[in-house]
Parts: sequence; C-alpha cells; structure tokens
Amino acid sequence: MDPWTTPLIVVRGASHTAAERRSIARDCERGLLIRVRQGVYVATADWDAGTGVERDLARHVVRARALDAVAPWRPLFSHWTAAVLAGLPTMDAQLDRVHVTTTDPRRRGLDGVLTHAFPVQREEVRMLGGLLVTSVPRTVVDVAGGSPFLGGVVTADAALHRGVPRDLLEAAVDLAGPRRASGRIADVVAIAHPGAESAAESASYVSMFRLGFEPPELQHEVWDEQGLAGIADSYDRRSRIGAEVDGLAKYLDPRMAVDGTGMALVQEKRREDRMRAGLRGLARYGYWDAKDPSRLRPILAKVGLRPPQHRPTLADWAATARIARPRALR
Repeated sequence: MDPWTTPLIVVRGASHTAAERRSIARDCERGLLIRVRQGVYVATADWDAGTGVERDLARHVVRARALDAVAPWRPLFSHWTAAVLAGLPTMDAQLDRVHVTTTDPRRRGLDGVLTHAFPVQREEVRMLGGLLVTSVPRTVVDVAGGSPFLGGVVTADAALHRGVPRDLLEAAVDLAGPRRASGRIADVVAIAHPGAESAAESASYVSMFRLGFEPPELQHEVWDEQGLAGIADSYDRRSRIGAEVDGLAKYLDPRMAVDGTGMALVQEKRREDRMRAGLRGLARYGYWDAKDPSRLRPILAKVGLRPPQHRPTLADWAATARIARPRALR
C-alpha cells in the first residue's frame, strides 16, 4: 500500500449515522476493517499489504495520519516518526507508538502516543504530506539524542547523503540547546559521513571508528582498462585494501536483481574479480558483521587491514567527514 494515500475511515462527532457506525462495527467483526486508533479505521487488505520492515514503516505512517485526523490538537510529529515520514532510515526505532513533541502537559497521555517534552523553534517545523513535522536537521538531532551512537549516525548519514548541508545539522545541534545527550548528539553530527549509502555501510563505518582504524574513503572508484570496475564501500588508501558490506536484497529482491538471482550472482562475481585485480585486498561481509566490531575485526585482519599504532581521534574522523561529498555531488 501507499501509506500516504491509503483511505482512512474517520468516525468522529456526527460524521456517520448510527447505521453507518453499525456497518463499520460489523466489518471489523468480519475482519474487513482494522481499527488503527479510536475513531479511525482502515481496510484490512491495506493494513496487511507488504511484509517485514516495509510493512512496519507503512503502518507507522498510517498511525501518524490517524492521530492527525482525530487528535484534539494539531500534533507535531518528531523523533523516529518524523524520520519515517521523511523517508530517513532509523535503527532501534520505536514504531509501536507515534512520536510527537510538545511542552504543553495538557497534550500528553494520548493512547499509542509517546510525547517528548522539548522546546521547538518555528524554523524547526515544516509541513509534509499535510502533517506537521520537525525539519530533517531537527529530526536528526532528536533521533541522535534518543538512540545509541550508531542509530544516530545511520540517520545523520542518510540526511547528509540526501544533500542536507552539514552546517544545517550543526545549527540544529545549537538550536536544540542543552540535553543529557548533548555530547553524543554533537559527536554523531561531527562524524556523520555523506558517503555512507545504507545503514549497513554506516554500521561498518562506525565499527571501523570504534576499532581504531584510520578514516576510510567511502565510495572509492576502482578502474581498469575496461573502465570503471566497481565502487568499494570503503577504502584504506595506506594499504590499498577495500571493503564491501552487502545484504541479500541485491540478489533476492526482484527490484534489484531484475534478471534473477543467478544472473545477479554472475554479474557480481565478474565485478568483484575486476575490483580485486585493482586492489591489494578486498573484504566482504554482511550487516551483522558490520555492526559488531568484534566480528568485523578478524574479517578485516584476514585481508591485511589492521588499525595503526596511533589511534585516530574522533576529531580526525570528523575532519575527513567534513570535506566529503555524496557520490552524486562529486
């Protein structure tokens, strides 16, 4: 389903006759309708469309629209909900409840809603699909403040990759003011890199930082006599070793493997062979290896990639990230 256009049946006040309300109740009993929240219903076929994470995200958008339709006040969607509405990736997202921000204690306690009490400036608010949401820079700050370090970096990386200027994220940190997580928020924005093109790549990037590696070059192009052989997700210029973190979607998702799994594997093998000829080593691993430094360390060591004797600081990584650009803008 398209969660932004999925029809909602909103029952409030005198919007429906008694007969219509009885009909809605019968459809719920028959399993044709799902009650999203009090007074808001959606077709079960729409609610159950899709699978896995995509369905969870779609349902969250519907929950936000449902709240907006019946809330006694105009909700300002924030944190993970604002990220989902803006299409930003999140980790550790709490999607069972809708997230809003308000400093008015009278606007708290709604069922299925998690309220955050932070002041918001006018310039940090915008309209998106008819909903009131925090801006992308403010959303990055809120997610970074409520997530572990990696979760914040995943969302901040995605914002930078989409072309949001780093200085807007930095200004959002200042505008948000002091919080208990202010230090972590500042570190997330400082180290975030526009070259990370997926949550898995962000996880690999953060794990390398935690393991004490030098800042890698992200999206490094490898060329040979035939032209562009491929693009390594990260590259250590000192050792000429590349690394790639892959999920199964590139082989199993029909939208990515348009010619089938077998042909996707053949094409990937040819690309990898050409890349290996232009590198001293190439490490390949999956998402769960990427996010766990203890699992990633031996994988990188196997191809000869080890941390330097003098551990680079966060400031070193931040300096490298600051001059980086998304691949599309190079």
